Amino acid sequence: MFYLTQDGARVRSKQIRSLQNPSFKKFLRLLTSQGIRKYGLALISGPKQVKEVLRDFPERCEGVLLREDHELPELSFQHNIWTYCFSSSLFDKIDAYGTRQPILCVKVGPLPAWNSRRHVQGCTLFIPFQEPGNVGAAIRSGAAFGVSGIVILKEAAHPYHPKSTRAAGSTLFRVKLLKGPSINDLYRSGIALVQLSPKGKNINRYRFPSSFGLLPGLEGPGHPAGLKGVPAVRIPMEPGVESLNAAMATGIALYLWRTRLRK
Repeated sequence: MFYLTQDGARVRSKQIRSLQNPSFKKFLRLLTSQGIRKYGLALISGPKQVKEVLRDFPERCEGVLLREDHELPELSFQHNIWTYCFSSSLFDKIDAYGTRQPILCVKVGPLPAWNSRRHVQGCTLFIPFQEPGNVGAAIRSGAAFGVSGIVILKEAAHPYHPKSTRAAGSTLFRVKLLKGPSINDLYRSGIALVQLSPKGKNINRYRFPSSFGLLPGLEGPGHPAGLKGVPAVRIPMEPGVESLNAAMATGIALYLWRTRLRK
């Protein structure tokens, strides 16, 4: 079946009503990191994020997942695209966050490898977080404060996991994402690292280098012993407060770095 949108794009549509439908099974697997790696696809949910990616990154868009009661004209398409219209019960299984709104399927592919020998000015953000929501939130902060690149470490959750895409939205495609080594091997890279640690120096008294890598710790264990000699900074807090959320602390550190660049 075909539709023509108000933008003149030709939209091909599939109706999906069965649990055994191959397309349904594929989209369901995109809720997992393994499925994302297998198909090179990911899901973006939330009306604002979906519209932004359709508008700004049409070449990334593989298809739009609709519930049977969704209206196609609510969306704007700039190029030919597939739509998949699911029965309510099937759509709700894919709609992990209960948005009851169209979901966008995007092409993601493998991340290019980070080259430790390439000198980059500014801040490179290294993300080790194992919670996908923290990965997405850190990516969003990195984009907001203008980091030179974002390196996803081996320990980190997949940046295109639904929890991460929910937190990061279209910023996933506005920054340079790279695949990095294990956090345990970073000390061999030769880059000037700055750790974010509750035991570090007060960040308000720290002068950031012109080129460096910001390294938050893993949720829970923090940093490996191999990074013991690396400079560390902390976010000052009121007495009695144990710690900040890892992604929040990362965002604050990036904000403080960025504001000092402007002075």
